[in-house]
Amino acid sequence: MAKIRFTSIFGIGFLVSVAAQANFIRPRCSNNRLNVDFPRLENVNTFDEFIQQTGRVYSNEQEKQMRETIFVAKKNLVDVSNKAFTNGISSYELGINPFADRTIFEFSQLHGSKISPIGEQRVGKHRNYVKKDLSKNLPDRFDWRDLGGVTSAKFQGMDCGSCWSFAVIGALEGHLFRKIGFLVPLSAQDLVDCAESYGSMGCEGGFQDYGFEYIVEHGIALEARYPYTEMENPQCHHNETGIGIKIRDYASIKPGDEERMKEVIATLGPIACSMQANLNSFQLYKGGLYTDDECNKGEVNHSVVVVGYGTENGNDYWIIKNSYSANWGENGFMKLPRNRNGFCGIASECSYPVL
Repeated sequence: MAKIRFTSIFGIGFLVSVAAQANFIRPRCSNNRLNVDFPRLENVNTFDEFIQQTGRVYSNEQEKQMRETIFVAKKNLVDVSNKAFTNGISSYELGINPFADRTIFEFSQLHGSKISPIGEQRVGKHRNYVKKDLSKNLPDRFDWRDLGGVTSAKFQGMDCGSCWSFAVIGALEGHLFRKIGFLVPLSAQDLVDCAESYGSMGCEGGFQDYGFEYIVEHGIALEARYPYTEMENPQCHHNETGIGIKIRDYASIKPGDEERMKEVIATLGPIACSMQANLNSFQLYKGGLYTDDECNKGEVNHSVVVVGYGTENGNDYWIIKNSYSANWGENGFMKLPRNRNGFCGIASECSYPVL
C-alpha cells in the first residue's frame, strides 16, 4: 500500500504529535459552535416556540408572517407524516428543525453538488473507474463509526452550498483513519476557498472529484489550521496553513454499482456520493429508513458521505453522513435504502481517495 504524501517535510510521526496536541480524536469546541446555528429543537408546536428556540429575528412583520405561513405548512407535514410512522405505514419520522421556516427554494441553495465545464475538463482525463473485482465474504453490516473512523457531523451553514467539500473531507478522514489509526479532522474551508480553478465554486457548489483532484496536487489543510466559516473567503489561505495531507489518487465507482460501493466501504473506507435531496421530507428528516420515492424523480444535487451499510427488518440500507450538524436526522446521519436501484440517486456519482 502506498504511503501518504504530505505537503510538509514531516512524516506520520510528526502528524501524530500534532494530532495529540490538538486533541483531534475528540470533537473540538468549534463543532459545538457550529451547532449553535442549527440548534436541536424540543417539543415545538407553535411558531412562537420555534422563534424562541431558534432565536430567529425577522426584518419586518411582513417577513414574519410569511415565515409563519411556511412553518405552519411544515408543521402540518410533520404531523401527518409522523402519524403514518406511528401507525407503521411509513418507515421514517420527521421533526421540526431550524429549516422549518425556509422555502424549498431557499433550502435548495444548500445543495451544491454541481458539475462544471472547467471541472470536467480537469478530471475527464484523470477519472478512472474501479475494476470489477469484488471481494468475497463481506460482512452483512459495517459502520466506520463503530471503529471511530468518522468525525461528528458538521454544519455547512444556512446559506452555503458547500456540501461537496464536506463529502470530500469526510471520505478522506475515514481512509486516513484506516491508514494511521486515529482521526484527523480536515479542512472543508480549504476546498471552499481554494479549489475554484478545479471547477468548484465555493459556496455556490462543487463536485467531489474536483475536490479530490485539488488535494492530489495541493494537499488539504488540517481543520485546526483552517477552520470553517460558513462562507467563501475572498482569499485562499492554503499556503499559510503549514502541515497538510496529500493523496496519491482517487477512484470513481461505476454508476449503479451498489455491490462495489459495499466492497469499498467494508475494505477501504467511506465514499463521497451525490444524491437528490431537494424535498421537504429530507429537509425535516428525523430518523428511520428514508423511503420517500419522490427523491427518485429529480436529478442529484447534494453531496454526502456513505460511511456504512446494514439490514434492518429485511430492508438493506446505507448509512449517510450529512452536513447539517449533529442536530439533524439521527445525530447528523440518515438511513437510505440500499439495493433499490440507487435510491435517491445515491449510486450515480461516488468516488473515494486512494492513499
